Amino acid sequence: MEYGPAEPISGKLDYFRMTFKRHDIEHFLETVIRIKKAYFYNDASSKFGYAELFQLDQIRIYNSSPTDDRGIMIELGGQGCRQLEGVLQAQGRDWFMFLEQCLQEGGRITRLDIAMDDRHGYLAIPEIMMQAQLGYIDSHFRAFDFHGSGNLSTGAVEGVTLYFGSKKSAVYIAMYQKDHEQAKKLNVDVEDIGFWNRYEIRLRDERADTALRKLLETRNFIFLSQGILMEYLRFEAQEVPTDKRKWQQTKKGWKQLLLDTEALKLTSAPETAFYRKTEYWLKSQVSASMKLVQMADEILGKESTLETMIEEAVLSDKHKAMLKVLTAEVIDMIVVA
Repeated sequence: MEYGPAEPISGKLDYFRMTFKRHDIEHFLETVIRIKKAYFYNDASSKFGYAELFQLDQIRIYNSSPTDDRGIMIELGGQGCRQLEGVLQAQGRDWFMFLEQCLQEGGRITRLDIAMDDRHGYLAIPEIMMQAQLGYIDSHFRAFDFHGSGNLSTGAVEGVTLYFGSKKSAVYIAMYQKDHEQAKKLNVDVEDIGFWNRYEIRLRDERADTALRKLLETRNFIFLSQGILMEYLRFEAQEVPTDKRKWQQTKKGWKQLLLDTEALKLTSAPETAFYRKTEYWLKSQVSASMKLVQMADEILGKESTLETMIEEAVLSDKHKAMLKVLTAEVIDMIVVA
């Protein structure tokens, strides 16, 4: 079984937040997002100070009250980005077409996260953590943070996450061992996953706007390699009193990563399976208990407790909205321009 992307290095959008100074939410949904309003679950919201939320699983659109000039906001996390990619694919669009329209419609990006998946093995994150502790890394950032775990029998540091900068700053970089994270999540050996580092570049406001426009202009991530990454992290220390070999490996890997990022194209992994978390939760957390109740009923010769529970359950408005999406095809949900 293959886990994650197969390419040695790949890059995708992993978080997206954009605001629009308008309140015509129905028109916005059908002309910019191009999804029929009927497939969104509409509810009150207080997040970010907005009044209401239109949600299609992880695709979230917020709307402020008519007297609040914040207007409309799109928010997409990692899964939301993948789901929007599935919608865009069905519409015959891609990220570039969507983003260009958003800017034409007056959109202002406030946050943009780019995730780079390293299956090649450019960097050893535990080594970078130790080199940062020793003060070898030259950076505009004033601080770094980290967390992780280790193996007591081997002494190896495993599952390390390394952060550069502040979460509130315009630029924030995170590096973590995705292979260890996935192995723990899926309960498999890390060797089954294969080498996999994730590098996340989180940009806000002007930095996000500049990056977005550069991405649309070049259609690749050269603005990362020759801009943000080169500017904010430099592995150039001359005096290295301990383990020069590992330091040279880090320098060489970083240089190669920057070179290979120059021609890196934006990739996508379209996802059209909406609202699967409920199903996964039932399978992983509740299925054994359901089977226990069913077996007990069969042994005791009782009527099915589960069937009775299902018959008596009352669906909420959100459940009804989810059901409508679960029983529809993506082509039914989209607005064809």
